Amino acid sequence: MEKKEGIFKRIQLIGKSNPAVALALIWVSLIPSICSLFLVPLAVSYLSFLEVIDFRSLFTILVFVCTATFLMGLALMPTTLFAALSGFLFGWQSFIWVVIGYTLATLLGYAWGKKLGGNSLEVILQQYPKARDLLQKKEGKIGELIFFVRLSPIIPFALSNLLFALIKSGWKKLVIFGTLGMLPRTTLVFFSGTIASSIYAAIQQEGISGKGWIFIILLALSILGIWRFFKE
Repeated sequence: MEKKEGIFKRIQLIGKSNPAVALALIWVSLIPSICSLFLVPLAVSYLSFLEVIDFRSLFTILVFVCTATFLMGLALMPTTLFAALSGFLFGWQSFIWVVIGYTLATLLGYAWGKKLGGNSLEVILQQYPKARDLLQKKEGKIGELIFFVRLSPIIPFALSNLLFALIKSGWKKLVIFGTLGMLPRTTLVFFSGTIASSIYAAIQQEGISGKGWIFIILLALSILGIWRFFKE
């Protein structure tokens, strides 16, 4: 039986032809998770301060959008985690700014991915068969391809930015169809974050009784719904 190549072996192969792409692949594969280990506890430690932030302030909005753009665009935090955390901390007042943030992050991620160039796409896709299958199935229908890649929770946001940069999909189509594709899962994950916030508030005020149990049940149903939505 032929031994399957590991991801680091493939990255080594990419590095021979284009070291920058190899480093980018390592970055988008590892850094979002590593940074999240530090950023999430940091956000929780400032919970009392963050919860009172008022999004009616233009300065607050600009800071939030810029933070979202750099965190997601530079692959420092996964988009789903950022959306869930925003829902938990700020509620629905921040939802539109999350969407704008990941739209600008798309442009940022596409821009730095495009500068890397190279012909390493096929080697990258060997490690991500689902992404490869989508690219092959929707070849010639770039708008539809972008939509379904963004809809899939299996293909990371930062990785897809790199892939679309390598295939030169065009930033306009990526922004339009990518934003539409991201909306369903962003909404569902964001909603779960708001429910988790309500559970936390109910526990803090009343303990787990009555309303707290209702929120827990709703959260469980929400997570189940998200799983079934993407599983089908």
